[in-house]
Amino acid sequence: MASDKTIFYANNLDEVFYQLKTISGLRIVGGCTAMGALAEKTLSIRAVPELRTFDKFERHFDFGPAVTLAHIEAIGQNNVPSVLYEALHGMANPQVKNLATIGGNICHPGHKHTLNAPLLALDTRLEMRNEQKTDYIPITQFSGVPEGYLLTKIRVPIEEWEVAVFRRLGPAHVITDMSAAFVFLANTQNGQLSNLRIAFAGGFWFRSLELENKLIGSHLPIPATSIRELVREAGAQFDRAAGNMTVTPILKDQFLNLVKYSLEQLT
Repeated sequence: MASDKTIFYANNLDEVFYQLKTISGLRIVGGCTAMGALAEKTLSIRAVPELRTFDKFERHFDFGPAVTLAHIEAIGQNNVPSVLYEALHGMANPQVKNLATIGGNICHPGHKHTLNAPLLALDTRLEMRNEQKTDYIPITQFSGVPEGYLLTKIRVPIEEWEVAVFRRLGPAHVITDMSAAFVFLANTQNGQLSNLRIAFAGGFWFRSLELENKLIGSHLPIPATSIRELVREAGAQFDRAAGNMTVTPILKDQFLNLVKYSLEQLT
């Protein structure tokens, strides 16, 4: 360990908040599987029991941010939302999943890692705490943990979906500019589309809310001409979400092909 690197540890939440308050420039880490180098001052939260818990309720799951990916996968395919399980099942190797945490996957700066797409589509909410209060924010509004706060819980709603599509794009078991994840969720009722979610996460992330709202209530099946128009709209939204970021055309084409494929599954 280089002499200019200091690692701190905490055994409970009180110790975490004390160190956040008293040590400037402190970076919180979980399994450190995605870090190229440690920050100057690092706080490991892996040993904090309150952050390693998992609870299942009637309408949602609560995951502590230090719960490992292997732990969530072990809960089982029939007990975790299908797109979340598929994302976990195809990620990394068992050794990495035994170390990597769900909180680290969400909070890693820069490229949006694989779990962000299913969590975005599932309307996940994040619990943030400091010593005085607790705030809940939708993951759609998350841009980083505020200074002095700690991500303490990831709340994932439990819902049944008739159509659930997850795809990971790019090379396996490594993150590159070509890496991304796509999720499509849909429910129907009386021959109409009653609910819809479309999410993408890679170099940037977005939920296609405009397209979702436009499609809800549509009669099924959606005509081929309408699907072509919807795919064009999805492409325009993709470009707006990317902003000034340079995105390879192949990645955009893959996204649009998945939108088209998913819409064609609605009958």
